[in-house]
Formats: sequence, C-alpha cells, structure tokens
Amino acid sequence: MAQFDRKIIGKNIKSLREASGLSQLDFSHLVDISRRSIANIEAGTGGNNLDMLDRIFSFFNIKISDTLKKEIQIPINFRETLISNHKNNKPLLLLLGKKPNITYAIKYKLLKSDFINLPKEVNEIKLFFEQYGWVYLGTSISNALKREHDRIQIGEHKFKKNTYVYSKIDTDSK
Repeated sequence: MAQFDRKIIGKNIKSLREASGLSQLDFSHLVDISRRSIANIEAGTGGNNLDMLDRIFSFFNIKISDTLKKEIQIPINFRETLISNHKNNKPLLLLLGKKPNITYAIKYKLLKSDFINLPKEVNEIKLFFEQYGWVYLGTSISNALKREHDRIQIGEHKFKKNTYVYSKIDTDSK
C-alpha cells in the first residue's frame, strides 16, 4: 500500500484544482473549507483531516489512493467532466462558467493544443484564448508563460524589437 504523504496528496489536490480551472477561493466555497485550509492542504503543511479530504475527494470523484501516487493522472477534459458530474450543482456551474485562471488556460488548453508548436507572439495567444471567451492581459499571459520555463521556449522576435515569441518545447526529443 502507498504511504500517506501530505506533500504528495497536497500537490495532487492542487493539480486537480488547477485542472478544474478553479481558484483556491472558488474551490474553498464549493467544498466548504476555508481558503487558508485549502492552501495548507496544497502545501502539505496541514489541514488534512479526514472530513476535509473526504469533501475534496467526493467533489473530484476520486479515491484517496489516486492522490497517493507521486504524480496524479488527470484525464483530458477534466473540467468538462466535472461540469457533467455536477450538472445539478448551480454554484459550481456558475464558477466553472467564469473565465478560468491563467494557469488553467495555459496548462490545459494552450499546451494541450498544437497552436504554439510554432513561435507565437502574446497577441496571437490572446486571440487563441478569446476563442473560448476568455480575455487575459498580455502581461498576465507573458508572466504565466515565463513560469512554464520547462514547457515553453521564449525567444526574441526575428523582426520586431522588444518583442518575444513563445513556443512549446518538444519534450519527445529530450
């Protein structure tokens, strides 16, 4: 049996929350746990009482054993599956109807697409997100892309000064 490790469980819960496109605050409202407790659980520093974990696991429709693995496998279209599973939960549907955080947009839409296989400017990436009805500031996009340095390559534009282009790093060739 896998060992109970708060850090691993917390990291996996954070991954699930991010894959759902929910902020800590919105998620805390849905599972009726304080935002501070959610932050502590995700950091692996506390708050892991069984009642809280049960609410979280029930919300995501997962077993505790799924969160004991070093890296949880999140299904494609996890957010859409959550919406389907909770179709009678009006507060959830309202929150998932909102624009997701930029982390979700990049990890679960932009990087899962072929759109940035070739270098793109921030304005092109903005237009990609607008297809989903999501409007983000260019600075928010570029800052979030910089945090994905292991998945995103940043280069200077060949023709425009002070302009950067972003492309997906080919992880298959590593």
